[in-house]
Amino acid sequence: MSHNNVVTWNCMVSGYIRNGMIGEARQVFNTMPWRNVVSYTAMLTGYAKMGNLDEARKLFDEVGDKNVVCWNSMISGYLSNGRIEEGRALFDVMPAKNSVSWATMIEGYFKYGDVNEARRLFVEAPEKNLLVYNTMLAGYAELGYVEDSSELFRTMVEKDVASWTNMIRSLMRAGEVERGRQLFDEMPQKDVVAWTAMIQGYLDANQIDEAEKLFNEMAYCDIVAWNSIIGGYIRSNRFQDALDLFVKMPRKDIVSWNLILEGYVKQGDMVSAHKFFMEMPKRDKTTWNIIISGYESKEALILYVQMLQEGFKPDQGTFTVVLSICGALALEIWGRLVHTYLIKTGFEIDTMVVSALISMYSRCGLIEDATSVFDRTKVHDTVVWNAMIVSQAYHGSAAEAFSLLSLMIKAGCEPDSVTFVGLLIACAHSGLVGQGWKYFNSMQKWKLIPKPEHYAVMVDLLSRSGLVVEAYELVKQLPLNLPVYAWETLLSSCRVHENFELADIVAKKLSSLERQNVGMHVLLSNTYAARGMWKNAAHVRELLEDQKLKKELACSWIG
Repeated sequence: MSHNNVVTWNCMVSGYIRNGMIGEARQVFNTMPWRNVVSYTAMLTGYAKMGNLDEARKLFDEVGDKNVVCWNSMISGYLSNGRIEEGRALFDVMPAKNSVSWATMIEGYFKYGDVNEARRLFVEAPEKNLLVYNTMLAGYAELGYVEDSSELFRTMVEKDVASWTNMIRSLMRAGEVERGRQLFDEMPQKDVVAWTAMIQGYLDANQIDEAEKLFNEMAYCDIVAWNSIIGGYIRSNRFQDALDLFVKMPRKDIVSWNLILEGYVKQGDMVSAHKFFMEMPKRDKTTWNIIISGYESKEALILYVQMLQEGFKPDQGTFTVVLSICGALALEIWGRLVHTYLIKTGFEIDTMVVSALISMYSRCGLIEDATSVFDRTKVHDTVVWNAMIVSQAYHGSAAEAFSLLSLMIKAGCEPDSVTFVGLLIACAHSGLVGQGWKYFNSMQKWKLIPKPEHYAVMVDLLSRSGLVVEAYELVKQLPLNLPVYAWETLLSSCRVHENFELADIVAKKLSSLERQNVGMHVLLSNTYAARGMWKNAAHVRELLEDQKLKKELACSWIG
């Protein structure tokens, strides 16, 4: 077989792989009259990208004369799929390594947070060329090791645009905006990537005006720069500016369209969002996840089915959103169907999906099914433990929630803020005031600062127990604003326990916070009526009529 023919076959295989058509690529590969190391490397790279490492390794082992590219591809496949130990084992037995081998392995350790091993490999690398240095800089930047990256950058004899850009990115991500800008201004040559890194740094620091100014100074803006500033506008609630810029874009990609779709969803304008969604020239998995996440009704489930029908495979984000909606609407049958499908696609081991499953069954009133999912899960991280603790809490099973905390700590998982919200809810639903104070005060032991939601549950616990004065004293300690629903709980409890003096104070606070909240005005009116203050009650009712307030659905997060 001539060299030209082999190249042609290899190009066909590579073309299919680039388009995600691994099955078609394998068919061509199988019919090749003769294969070389390039053919095998292309196929094993394709399998690695699809996560099928067993098939990739099988092909790797079949190659008789492996070159360094083949070795690097297999190692990269292991690292990109989280199997770092197998990647390292292969790296250690390589007959010959090049700078790409060392850079790939260093990048893998940074990706999984093992900075010490990345450093050790860097020291061992016999040839520290620009690629290896830049890999170290990029790793430090990603993990926020700004001083380490600064020292490394200082010692580099040779620097290219990527070196400068990685150093700028490191400074900006660490919040060192002024140092980042100074370095940017010192750059001997700037490319569009450096400009975009600087713009993104300003956006991450919530300095949208500086980012906008820099964007307007760019001689040439690539599509990444356009998308960065549009995303910045959307995060800063300047959706109209984002729309205006979107219209001006000389070229749009799927990211551009998805950003605007996200903007509509973020604004709660689902009519416009759906219209925009239907007008999109192309959709990807992210598109579907965005539009599905915008709905809190069965419309989301209809879109989920359409997504499947159009050949898109759900991911972690899809499943968590869809399961959340199934739980919120208590759609047990839908939830079970989604559960069955995610098992087939291998997502039953994803801890975020497992957490969503537990919550879904719990909200459908099926605590036994929630427990079954928890028990079958081999890996329990903090997210999974929290889902089970919160589920037991809402079902009034305080003892089970407390027991789960003990098991969680014994398993080596540290509780976080969500854990304590669940524990406090368990106390509130069971009227365990002493236990509630114990958990609230123990947050300091875990170096956690109580947030407004923790104060809110404590207010609910104390108020339900008739300790409205204690609840108000606790509120006064909160440096931030207490959520409105907690003030409403306190006001309602003041009325029930006939503490009208405190009710007046709480009512004034509520009135200043939520002038347009119908539920609050009705509660305030009822409080005055219970006290026999008919004129005050009538005045509040008149305010409702004058302002033509619409009734809102009563929705308490406390439950």
